[in-house]
Amino acid sequence: MKKMSLILGLALFCTFIAFGQEKEEKKTVVVESVYILPKRGMSDKFEQAIKAHNDKFHPEGDYVAGLRKVDYGQKAGWYVWIMGPTTYAALDTRPKKENGHHEDWDKNIDPLVEKYGPVNLWNFNEKLSFGMDLVKKSKHYEAWAVDIKRGQYYRFKAIAEKLMKTSESLGVAFLVFNNPLHTPGGADVGLVWNFDSYDAWSQDIGFMKAYEKLYGKGTWQNMIEEWFDIMVDYNAELRSIVQ
Repeated sequence: MKKMSLILGLALFCTFIAFGQEKEEKKTVVVESVYILPKRGMSDKFEQAIKAHNDKFHPEGDYVAGLRKVDYGQKAGWYVWIMGPTTYAALDTRPKKENGHHEDWDKNIDPLVEKYGPVNLWNFNEKLSFGMDLVKKSKHYEAWAVDIKRGQYYRFKAIAEKLMKTSESLGVAFLVFNNPLHTPGGADVGLVWNFDSYDAWSQDIGFMKAYEKLYGKGTWQNMIEEWFDIMVDYNAELRSIVQ
């Protein structure tokens, strides 16, 4: 029994160290996201109110914020208000009540809101990502929230590195975000790809061919099989960049 406890303790310690290292690598670059559902018939006014608020309190720098609309997916019709990429230090010094920030939100935005959804933090994984600027310049992007089997992050990382290099060879974005907060059944990582039209999104850009050009014939199918082996499930959304 003592031997078993020691083995379990070492396994847990190694897991904490591994995730701690990931957090250490990305801790200064973070995105805060808030799901918001406007009242029926108020979407246009809601977008205008958010734009005015962002222009006044979140125009650029550490507090820059934007608005995304979920066009397709489980939360279609919702919006995602995003602050960042920023730093954790900026979360401590964000616009506060004293300068009119809270009053502006409560007076001009909150009356247009039906309800608020999940509020999340996402650590940007620069080492596994390519094309942040491409996403910022695009009209749309696809976002996945992925739940990975426990202890399988090292395999996800190896897959993501190859997907990133393939995306770079094609000139399309591939962004990886790590979830620093554990929630039961919640996503461990977020993935983002950019596109400029739904017609373009529907087309095959030759990703499999480009992947196998880099890693050899048959490697694409091997990657797909490994992906489904390490993944619990994922949730996909197609979003438009409103602001």
